[in-house]
Amino acid sequence: MTVLLGTSAPLRAHHGSAPHFDPDDQVRLDGVVTEFRFVNPHAFVYFDAIDANGESVPWRCELSGATLLGRQGWTPESLVPGQRIEIVGNRARREENACGMRSITAGDGRAIGNEDTGQADIRPVADPAAAAARPPYLENGQPNISGTWVSRQGGGAGGILTNGPPERTEAGLAASDAFDVRFDNPVINCESGNIITDWYRQSHVNDIRQSDDRVAIRYGYLEMVRTVFLDAEHPENVAPSVAGHSVGRWEDDVLVVDTIGLPERALIPLSAVMMSDQARVVERIHYDEESQTLIRDYTVEDPLYLAKPYSGRNVSDIAAEPYRPFDCVNLSGENNQRPESGE
Repeated sequence: MTVLLGTSAPLRAHHGSAPHFDPDDQVRLDGVVTEFRFVNPHAFVYFDAIDANGESVPWRCELSGATLLGRQGWTPESLVPGQRIEIVGNRARREENACGMRSITAGDGRAIGNEDTGQADIRPVADPAAAAARPPYLENGQPNISGTWVSRQGGGAGGILTNGPPERTEAGLAASDAFDVRFDNPVINCESGNIITDWYRQSHVNDIRQSDDRVAIRYGYLEMVRTVFLDAEHPENVAPSVAGHSVGRWEDDVLVVDTIGLPERALIPLSAVMMSDQARVVERIHYDEESQTLIRDYTVEDPLYLAKPYSGRNVSDIAAEPYRPFDCVNLSGENNQRPESGE
């Protein structure tokens, strides 16, 4: 049986493969599996390989996360201790005997993975009949945006940009210079990134639940939880948090969400675009009957770090699978630790 790996796109989707693994330095290794950690944000296979001197050397290589691998048929038993494998991967930049997986072949020659499977082919989208059965409004009269959703955008920066790439102020450029995605990206330490990108990152299933006075939003990626207080005002003093403080109102069938109280954070980590604690995010969320999708338009205003508002759109389908905890386990190791020299 062939099991598809699809590591290329998912590696970029988490914290980017290029800063951590060198695509110009590929390794091909024969080894015996010692352990397989089937976890998010990345699974790892540990194995013993034979070096040029005939010595057994322990290696480990990074795969996609368990959620994405699971959609491709993987299980915790897909690689088992004692199994002979051949691995092709990109060598880690700052860790000996580690790689980012490109392909893996069983000892009998069966292909267990290849780098060509794309994330777009495995999104768990519900059958159109499920959308047809959705009531357009809830019993309390609110437009119905509740349910589980899976984004059409994977790891791209911002989804569909509606007013071009972000433009930074001098202060924003200075903040970018101080940020090093190899070590400072919070997701490396299993911490949520921000309310914009975590919504669509790796197309994990998100969940929305509505009540009369609030909307609860759970992100599938790293399990961020947001509460949107309806027809309310922001308090005078908001303690900064990654989720911020959100208030919302219905304008016709669109939920307009205003969020403040956000800390300084990477807005687009791979591009080192930052947002300051002066940032304000406005989202407009609605269900589009014609396309049977949930559309989220957002605008980030930040007078300190952004020279103009940064806007984009995310489109999500009704998910065919339930919301699941992310259950993050940080196995990144030395490759994501800042060297003492600072280089």
